[in-house]
Amino acid sequence: MAIDAICLTAVVEELKPQLLGLRVDKVQQPARDQVVLLFRGKRLLFNAGAGAPRLQLTEILRDNPAEPPMFCMLLRKHLSGARVADIVQPPLERLVRVEFDASDELGRAGKRTLVLEAMGRRSNLILLDEEDRVIDSLRRVDADMSAQRQVLPGLFYQPPASTGRLPFLEETEEGFAARFAAAPAEKTLDAFLLDQYFGLSPLMARELAFQAAGDTDARVFQLGGPGPLWRALEDFSNRVRDNRFTPVCLTWEGRPLDFACVPVGQYGGGAEAVTYPSFSALLDAFYAARERQERARQRGADLLRAASTARDRLRRKLALQEKEYAETQNRDKLR
Repeated sequence: MAIDAICLTAVVEELKPQLLGLRVDKVQQPARDQVVLLFRGKRLLFNAGAGAPRLQLTEILRDNPAEPPMFCMLLRKHLSGARVADIVQPPLERLVRVEFDASDELGRAGKRTLVLEAMGRRSNLILLDEEDRVIDSLRRVDADMSAQRQVLPGLFYQPPASTGRLPFLEETEEGFAARFAAAPAEKTLDAFLLDQYFGLSPLMARELAFQAAGDTDARVFQLGGPGPLWRALEDFSNRVRDNRFTPVCLTWEGRPLDFACVPVGQYGGGAEAVTYPSFSALLDAFYAARERQERARQRGADLLRAASTARDRLRRKLALQEKEYAETQNRDKLR
């Protein structure tokens, strides 16, 4: 699953006190979508993969290719020796800017910014100069790929366009009541929240519906009024404003299902909630388990494919042999 904006906020709040002022010692790119910055005893992972985009400190050691990719060499040129000046996330966006105090080849002080866009299949990692011009990116986006927004060297960086929905942190009780009254009676509560507000993930929308009505599939007409859902949304908004986050991983029979920044009760006894000391530890454990599952699934698929290929080959041989056998049944007569 892709990390949501609120979990990303929790990660940023966790990283700031640990990384601000540290100097980049090494830059690695162990995989096409992964970049690791090594600090003094810390490893900062940028993952721009479509299935698992995220930013975190990691304890997992990854093998690096014999020849570093071109993007890795570019990052080494601009970020080696740079100090982390700030880590900024625009409100409720799945985007993080890690700003560096750097210097060029002549020793002149400057600024560099590494932008992680953790947006599913549109995830990207972009290096900017002090004027917010694109130096280069992990994935270049030209006019053929997107007519509205290009990500190419030399262009000024433009953040992704807004969805137009109201950020849920800006909602008032009166505004919520008006929106709720105008909602179709048959609409589910989680769908209502996702349609009206920006910044909520599907998991949290279902959780708020569960807290308000005791059922994730509850509909607008079943609630009887906006009060219970508003109180659930207001409580969640206050937790986000106060940075009161709890790293929670949801598992079923030892397999990871999901993770959240607050306790989740919608699964009842159908899932076990495991609390971690930090979001980085949670993300390491969650995605390591997912990768083990994926490797096991891929290995099983490879075995099935090999067995199916061998079976089909034997069937073809048997069919040919049966045909030859049928043709020899009148051999005595022909002799």
